[in-house]
Amino acid sequence: MPTDEKFWNPYRLIPVKENIVSDSPQTHESFKGKSGLISCTLKNLTPLFVGKNSLNEQLFLTRNGRHVIPGSSFKGMLRSLSEIIGGGCHVTDPRGQYSKSLAACHNAQKLCIACRMFGMMERGSHAKVHMGNVSIGDALIREEKPQPLTLQVLLSSCGTRHEPFYRTPKTGRLDGKSRKFYFHQPQRTESVPNIPENLQSRAQNINALKPGHHFDFEVHFTNLNKEEIELLIYTLVLEENSQVEIGEEKVKLNGPLRHKIGHGKPLGLGSCHITINKIVYLTDSKQRFASLQQSSDTVFEGESLKNEISGLTRRYAGDNSEVMQQLRKMLIWDESDTRNFGYPDYYWFKNPVNSQKILKNI
Repeated sequence: MPTDEKFWNPYRLIPVKENIVSDSPQTHESFKGKSGLISCTLKNLTPLFVGKNSLNEQLFLTRNGRHVIPGSSFKGMLRSLSEIIGGGCHVTDPRGQYSKSLAACHNAQKLCIACRMFGMMERGSHAKVHMGNVSIGDALIREEKPQPLTLQVLLSSCGTRHEPFYRTPKTGRLDGKSRKFYFHQPQRTESVPNIPENLQSRAQNINALKPGHHFDFEVHFTNLNKEEIELLIYTLVLEENSQVEIGEEKVKLNGPLRHKIGHGKPLGLGSCHITINKIVYLTDSKQRFASLQQSSDTVFEGESLKNEISGLTRRYAGDNSEVMQQLRKMLIWDESDTRNFGYPDYYWFKNPVNSQKILKNI
């Protein structure tokens, strides 16, 4: 929320880790680290919309008549989290106009952990490409008869971009040392905020899905080292138990950490729970290709899967740095959270009294 206001802005900027460690990526012909696949399911907790344009109405993306979430949506979500949690470069700032220490990787032979995992492309002539060691398939809906929910929304910003809201809280400057995240809005299970009368002409109807649908997808990985696979697993499952206290109001929330995906995040859409159903580690590549004997892969399911995930996520779950504390405050899902979320209206931004007001710290 802006200072002196009771409502909460749907987003905050949280700090990033500035200690970026670069290393040489493992290319696909290498026989190092772990390779395999992760079988996952996404369940939406609030209305979900991943859309395509159709005149004045926006429809959910489908393939052969089935609702689908593109793998690129998952890749963007997981990469963004990996950059924050693992200490990655500012990939959307290739010229380093903010902070040089966070500038996008420019050498395909020396990459931050996020670029090693998800790929990068050099700039300029003779640019080299690292395709990344993690690929994510599209997620297809499991339900045969999805439950639609038609909502009237504004999917694009119609307000004034208020510069003070985008300053890094710690430095008070636009320096790229923070990233934008949206709060969950657990009360938004059937509706979105009302659209002001003066903006009705810009509103669109979307065909979203009601909460409770399931999408299945797979994550394939190649030659990941221990640190990379720990980060991948953590960004997929996050944490099941967390406690936070937010702002001067000391709002206490308890619950798991959850993701947000798709369109309409400021409106409360897209909150979801990702679970891992199975992890498969392929047999060591050298052994698999150097021997005629058939070798078996290592499969984790059930109780062994829980133990494997617990071991792989322990490092990040125990990280109490300022970055992780702020991230937990944004990702926590507490169904008892009744905060009122919304943006200031047009007249608030035009009032000179508010010209330098910032968002309250969390």
